Amino acid sequence: MDKKSTLLNLFVKTTSIQVIGRGLALIAGICFARVLGPEDFGRYSFTLSIIAIATLPVVAGVQPFIIRQISRHKVDTEYSNLFGMLRWSLFLILGLSFVSAVVLMCWLFLQNTNSNISILVLSAILLIPTRGLLVRQNAVINGLQRPVLAQVPESIIIPLLSLTVVMLLLFSGQSIDSQSLIYIYLLCSIFSCLIGFLLMRFAVKAELPVLSKQYHYQTLKWSKMMLPLALITIVATINSEIAILAMGFFGLEESIGYFRVAVQGATLLILGLQSVVMISGPRIAALYREETIEELQSLLKSSVRLGFSLCLPVALILLLFGKPLISFLFGEAYVPAADLLAILCFAQLVNVSLGPVGLVLNMTGNEKYALKAQLLTTCIVLLLLMFLVPDHHGLGATIAVSTGMIIWNFIMVFDVYRLTGLKTWIH
Repeated sequence: MDKKSTLLNLFVKTTSIQVIGRGLALIAGICFARVLGPEDFGRYSFTLSIIAIATLPVVAGVQPFIIRQISRHKVDTEYSNLFGMLRWSLFLILGLSFVSAVVLMCWLFLQNTNSNISILVLSAILLIPTRGLLVRQNAVINGLQRPVLAQVPESIIIPLLSLTVVMLLLFSGQSIDSQSLIYIYLLCSIFSCLIGFLLMRFAVKAELPVLSKQYHYQTLKWSKMMLPLALITIVATINSEIAILAMGFFGLEESIGYFRVAVQGATLLILGLQSVVMISGPRIAALYREETIEELQSLLKSSVRLGFSLCLPVALILLLFGKPLISFLFGEAYVPAADLLAILCFAQLVNVSLGPVGLVLNMTGNEKYALKAQLLTTCIVLLLLMFLVPDHHGLGATIAVSTGMIIWNFIMVFDVYRLTGLKTWIH
């Protein structure tokens, strides 16, 4: 089987898992939104956003760092470094999880915040280490070029199990609120983490024939390499959550519910790009390390075409039929999300058409330029949120986020071409 056929085969398998996982997440989101209503669903979403921010110090930079280092150490056959890096990353995640959880609890006790939100956040505190371990497991499995297997714990198990538990409770006559939904999500995440551990052990045994019992640690070197990647992850996560946090700050819980629904729809457009990232990440790092630039360019060209071919028809459907789809799936109460969805769809079309720009910079060792672009974009989004959210609520937040996404992509695509000569955009 030639390389293009292999890429297409992996793309189909990975995208299939993405579609199934996103479908499950969408069905779960529809169910949760209908059961809770816009306001309570907004509280649930706001709580998860706070946890996502608290998890940042734990997961920041872990995924791209592990994927890149596994690829490099495999090319150089440095297995003692590889196993040392894996063990070091585990200790790092557990230690940072403890610190982050303590800081979050202290902050909640010191702040005069909404008591309902504080209780929800405390209920979800164990999601911090759980999320950290899930990210590490995903990175290890993906770094060993098992992208399909890497998606199973988070993309399949968590939404499927959460949805099943909620449906069973509803059919048995139990009521569901944001508090009980947080507990359900936490328990399902812990179970998924246990499954992820077993899958990771399987991938390591299958892909690493040299089972070294020696662990070579390069703590200082790894920390320096991970710092810019960590900062990129922190800024990127802030960018993705800052709109919800801004609306929460202004007490716009209902607008958060609309925005979350629109985001769920718009993320369907990036299934292809996410599949490309999972498949191509380890290969980009390895090919760039081996200096096989022509093969790398061919990989990027094929990848972005595959991603865009999946994105375009979904975008057209959502742009043309967004309002009736939202009304049918989520209910009339969420129809205001249709305008937000249309704006996000346009931004995601631009995002996918320009290719995996951030991935290429990170995998080729140019992460500091990605960090600069993220910082600039964050400042722009913050300013736009300050001016737009108070008067335009969810619509203003959507415009701010979409503008930031487009600016970030154009800056990054320019940097990729200038630094590596690689064309990531569709051509």
